[in-house]
Amino acid sequence: MRFVGTIVKPQGVKGELKIYPSDTDLDIFKYIKYVYIDNLKILVKKIVGRQGFLYVFLDGINDRNTAEKYRQKKVYASDEEMTLKQDMFYVEDLLNMDVVSEEGEFLGTITDIQSYGATDVFTILDVDNREIMLPHLKSIFLGVFDNHMKVNKKLFEEMKVCTD
Repeated sequence: MRFVGTIVKPQGVKGELKIYPSDTDLDIFKYIKYVYIDNLKILVKKIVGRQGFLYVFLDGINDRNTAEKYRQKKVYASDEEMTLKQDMFYVEDLLNMDVVSEEGEFLGTITDIQSYGATDVFTILDVDNREIMLPHLKSIFLGVFDNHMKVNKKLFEEMKVCTD
């Protein structure tokens, strides 16, 4: 199961729900047919992404009073229904992933990823057990290969910021 987002509030009087999504790329949610709220599987009648939010009509939620009962609930979907573009990954899949140079040299492990709008910032525990931070730039992070994040070592060294 993947976290889709949190229901912010009812939207209008016909049972529509406004959801704060777990990802800024709203396209990954467009093929969801069922969601899970409190372990209940619910049919999605309509899902639209706009202005950074998801607006959803769910089966059995047909008025504002019923929708109000779902305020602040967490929404999940099956992995198969979430559509990632090529070279995209879920944050939880990258956490604890080893970071290696193009030559295969171990440089550290990804421990956290924060989103700051323009780009994500990766926190990495390096080989000296120091926390370092790097912006997620394609020039540094070359991609995931064999369950390792490959990086351009020269740029990795130049751009890293030690937090200690």
